[in-house]
Amino acid sequence: APGYNTPEELDALTAAVASGVPVVQSSRAGSGRVFMLNKGREAGFISADNLNPQKARILLVCALSLTDDLAEISRIFATY
Repeated sequence: APGYNTPEELDALTAAVASGVPVVQSSRAGSGRVFMLNKGREAGFISADNLNPQKARILLVCALSLTDDLAEISRIFATY
């Protein structure tokens, strides 16, 4: 289903976050927001909100140039 991860993807992405890798969820749909499901939120995924993947990648690059703190990167995504 669009916007959902398979159990295998969820396990791999959760392991990535646990090792300090930021995971930002976005959507390629024409418009709309990404709503974080409980499993993603609990795993520490960052919502790209209404940014498409291309814009989310640019914001992530900018955020990573400032910090590697996942909470701060999440704050940046919530702000911009």
